[in-house]
Amino acid sequence: MPTKHDIVRIRAAVLCLVDRERVTRGEHALRVNARLQVAAQRHTFSMAFGNYFEHRGPGGQTPLTRMRQTGYINGAHAAFVVGENIAWGTLYLATPRAIVAAWMASPEHRANILNPRFRDTAVGVSAHVPSALCHGQQGGIYTQDFGVVSGR
Repeated sequence: MPTKHDIVRIRAAVLCLVDRERVTRGEHALRVNARLQVAAQRHTFSMAFGNYFEHRGPGGQTPLTRMRQTGYINGAHAAFVVGENIAWGTLYLATPRAIVAAWMASPEHRANILNPRFRDTAVGVSAHVPSALCHGQQGGIYTQDFGVVSGR
C-alpha cells in the first residue's frame, strides 16, 4: 500500500505490472515520459487533496488539457493519441497489483493499457485518498497517463 515514503517504488511497480500485461500480449513496453509524469502526478494530487475522483478537474481540466499544459503535446501540427486511467483503493485494494488487476478487469481501462498505439506513459500516486471515498481507511489514489505524439 502506498505511503508518502515509497511513492517512487509504488509507481515503478505499477509500470512494471502494466508492461507485463502488454508484453505478454505481444505489445511493446511503454517508456516513461517526464512531461506525462507531471500531468499524472498533478492530477493525482488534485483528486487526493481536492476530495474528488474524476478525469475532469474542478476547473474543467481534461487529460488532454493537462498534457498540453506540461508541453507533452505542443505545436499546431502535432498528431496525438492520449488516454488516462484513474483508480483508488483502501487497504489491500490500494496495492499496485490490485489497482492494475482492477484496470485489466475494466474494458475501458484495459483498452488503454493494451493500446498498441501508445508509446509513452507515467503514473501519479498519492497515499492520501479523498475522505469522501476512504472513510478513514488508509489507501492510495492513482493516475496513469498514456500517449503518443508525432510531428514534433
